[in-house]
Amino acid sequence: MVDLLSPSIIALPLLLLFYAAGTINALALPTPTTTTRTNIYFDSSNHLHRDIQFHPEQSSRIDACVKALLSFLETPSSSSSSSSTSSVVKARQPLELIDVAPMSPNSSQNPNIISNPFTKEQLTRAKEVLMTIHSQELVESLEMKCTASRDRRIQEGKDALGFIGYLDHDTFLTTESYNVCLRAAACWIECVNQVLTPVRKEEEGRGGEGGRQVDFAFALTRPPGHHAMKLLPNGFCIFNFAAAAAVHAIQEYSSSCKKVSIIDWDVHYGQGVADIIQDYSNIRYVSMHQVPAFPYQGEKRGVSGRYQNIMTVPVQPDSTWTCGYSQVFTEYVLPFCCCSSEGWEPDLVIVCAGYDALGSDELASCSLTAQDYGRMTLLLREHFGRHQGSTGSSIRAKVVFGLEGGYKLEEGVAGGN
Repeated sequence: MVDLLSPSIIALPLLLLFYAAGTINALALPTPTTTTRTNIYFDSSNHLHRDIQFHPEQSSRIDACVKALLSFLETPSSSSSSSSTSSVVKARQPLELIDVAPMSPNSSQNPNIISNPFTKEQLTRAKEVLMTIHSQELVESLEMKCTASRDRRIQEGKDALGFIGYLDHDTFLTTESYNVCLRAAACWIECVNQVLTPVRKEEEGRGGEGGRQVDFAFALTRPPGHHAMKLLPNGFCIFNFAAAAAVHAIQEYSSSCKKVSIIDWDVHYGQGVADIIQDYSNIRYVSMHQVPAFPYQGEKRGVSGRYQNIMTVPVQPDSTWTCGYSQVFTEYVLPFCCCSSEGWEPDLVIVCAGYDALGSDELASCSLTAQDYGRMTLLLREHFGRHQGSTGSSIRAKVVFGLEGGYKLEEGVAGGN
């Protein structure tokens, strides 16, 4: 066991960090209106899951993004004539930044952060879903390992937080990793709840033309999850949050959410999502990823799975938006995600939002810019609008974004951070 509270461990080098939607252009947030809002969930206690040596997957990813989002929230919009705090909050109110940590020091210091820790029932539901997509043995064994190690350290008079070891050569575990991952899963699940739950009648009439409907939500969580397979953590990932969110949606909202599409634009193939989702006829998964690159799978474009519901769309190293990405995104990714002629009109889209295809990122070789992620989000919304739902009206996109990879937070790098 190694203590994680020493200054040398806390002051990990700020190099090769993950990009995590810190650039607002990459989020492509919907234009603020009186009837919609975007919720962003994060866990300020995520730093309890960290390596004992430098690792690109670290808590500074979330810190940098929260800082950028707060800067956005605290900047008056062009329509605001006053620089007072009240006008700033009013101007940015359709975006809510929510901290789910059990104890949230940030919320008491900044009025733009809402503290809303998860209830026991919410965490229980997250565990139930994780045991649906993974084996019960995997989930419970990791929980027991973390709990037993923490209890032993306390009995020995040590700090409760300690390093346990590695699940593979680059996926680490601390005494708090299970709890951090459980809250991350709950964030993705709560995002689904928010976008699929209609505005309550008692909220109608607020904010102009009715209560604010959440059409977009972002789970700003770590560690990533799309490499985690049914029986095996892998590639920084312990549990698969995207698969958990999709399965939760079709289980809990069976009358209103009959089909779910998952788009993965992380630069690495999410073989864990494919491993789990291939057995679900009402969920589709499409991944657009660099080849060759970890995990060295999905190297040919095609459709697979028991229900032909998995599509792999490889791109070559050095691809840019105009040379590679734009074509495959519009010709393959979007049509597979939503296509009326095939009878596939999803009620929910989940985006595995990895930002490691940025040109500045050193864990891959593609060359997107921050603005390119905004373009993909806007194209996704427009694509939905061109398709008709069962009622004959345009499909109103319900989109959940969840952070996966992305490794660069330094300012001033080419293409954005």
